[in-house]
Amino acid sequence: MATFIPNPYYDYDAVRDETMFFGRHHELRMLYNAIEKRQCFSIVGSRHIGKSSLLKFLAHPDVQRAHGYDLQDRIFVLTDWREYLQKTREDFFRSVCEQIMLQSRPRLTLPDPPEQLSGEDRFKKLLEDIRNAGYRPVLLMDAFDKVTRNTHFDPDFFSFLRSLAGIYDLISYVTASIKPLYDVCHSDAVAASPFFNIFQTCVLSSLTNNETQQLILKPSQEAGLPFTTNEVAWIVKQAGRHPFYVQVTCRHLFEEKSRHPQQTIDLPLIQEQVFQELAPHFKNSWDDLSEDQQQRLKFELSPIFSERRKMPELSESALFRKKIGELVRVSGSDLNCKDLKDALDNIENNDFLENSKLAEMHYVLLNVRKQPQLKKGVLIRDFLRAGFERMRPGNVRSDSAPEWRLYNILYYHYFRYHLPNAQTAARLGLNSTRQFYREQERAIQVLLQELLDLEQSILSSA
Repeated sequence: MATFIPNPYYDYDAVRDETMFFGRHHELRMLYNAIEKRQCFSIVGSRHIGKSSLLKFLAHPDVQRAHGYDLQDRIFVLTDWREYLQKTREDFFRSVCEQIMLQSRPRLTLPDPPEQLSGEDRFKKLLEDIRNAGYRPVLLMDAFDKVTRNTHFDPDFFSFLRSLAGIYDLISYVTASIKPLYDVCHSDAVAASPFFNIFQTCVLSSLTNNETQQLILKPSQEAGLPFTTNEVAWIVKQAGRHPFYVQVTCRHLFEEKSRHPQQTIDLPLIQEQVFQELAPHFKNSWDDLSEDQQQRLKFELSPIFSERRKMPELSESALFRKKIGELVRVSGSDLNCKDLKDALDNIENNDFLENSKLAEMHYVLLNVRKQPQLKKGVLIRDFLRAGFERMRPGNVRSDSAPEWRLYNILYYHYFRYHLPNAQTAARLGLNSTRQFYREQERAIQVLLQELLDLEQSILSSA
């Protein structure tokens, strides 16, 4: 009977065990330096990138010492602002005061602020008591983008919070959100609040290569079932350097290895299991992006993209690229029949083609990388021909066979002889002008689908 080996890759939300918190050395030093100087910081990053884990271990004394900081005079108060999505300002201040008193208890015992004071005044009095005791509070606000949508938290509320960190110098703030603070407010008036001007920004992206290797290798080695070099490379290909994607991929692979230690691992099967689990998360991350970010990210989906990635935490994952390739395909791509007809009408004009929507297709970008000596217009023309040839219903072309009609319309007018429409129609025995244009429209629609299929093949192979 095989010995049961506990799977170390179990964290699905914030990391709970310090031994499973890897990396973020640059970000931690940046944040500790700011906290030491009583500055405020906003941590911004995509879903599951590790914002909550970073906030949690920011307060850990061992982590502080490991990065050369001694912040014993700081009291870190961790709050989850998802709790305040529907609550009033009074609810907020009562809850935060309770958290401050509870999380301060190992260092000092704070007197309860007088009940007759308003929530704002009780909060301020508590902060003054902490300062008088020789400590400085740091309010860690996870999921801060949730509360900025609560209409109970108006400009006056945020102005009050700013005064506590500015004029009174009673507290420092560290927020965590998916989007920059000015993008998540429920009104322009809130977004214009001076509160949001006191934050520096820490963008949380992918782990470094070394940090990713540690996350993959160290837990499996300590569990007694280390991943092989080939398995590590496979994990990185599937998950990239996104810590959550890495954890999920490692968990599935480790589980399979522990169940069948003497058998060859079925990596395609595990890949499909990981993909099915992560697909909803990929969709959420894509939906969180602005339209401009989605457009930029589409260029990074190509498997041959060699420039510096703007969102490596997402685009380096082959599984993420596969899912977004499906989503982009479902949305019909940005290429439509009008774009395609314009390109066909100018098929010999390289300048026109290079400035058309076809120039953005990953199929074209792939061949630009492979054949840099050729003009992009030439490669776009090759792309059109590749899609056109996929329309062939057989080996021997025939003018009279109905199944060749759509192919022949494009063949005579665009790809071979460039005959005028009337001559093309006569050649194919189409006596009705209306019928010819209807058939030509169908031919362009079929060609568009073939081009999208070629594009999808590139995205799916990423």
